[in-house]
Amino acid sequence: MKRKAIEWILGVLLLGCSLCLSVGVKLVFHACGPMEDGKWMTCHWAEQAVLVIGGVMTVISLLVLFVTSGGMRRGLALALAPLGIGAALIPNIMIKLCMMSDMRCHSVMKPAVIIFGLAAAVLGAVYALVGKKD
Repeated sequence: MKRKAIEWILGVLLLGCSLCLSVGVKLVFHACGPMEDGKWMTCHWAEQAVLVIGGVMTVISLLVLFVTSGGMRRGLALALAPLGIGAALIPNIMIKLCMMSDMRCHSVMKPAVIIFGLAAAVLGAVYALVGKKD
């Protein structure tokens, strides 16, 4: 398979992981809702942090797909690695989640964010290595 095709596939996968973090955290694997008194639990703020990082990752992923300079594309893809790791560390490590482990934030949001964050980190690093000239 040609290098350009591999780079394109990896770029699309990076965009997919980034979109899953930014859009998915709000629509599919969102955290717990507000408490009865209307206040938000800490998991809500973890969700908001992942939303912001996912949005930044989505913009960078789009740039990876459409920037013409190969070195810049590799650098942008490599920048997604620490962002993906940072997103994966947010739930329950950087921002504590609910106290009960059977809550939605522990059972749905945390695993999904870890999976998509680490997948984006690995894909970004692989993209940078694949795109590197011999």
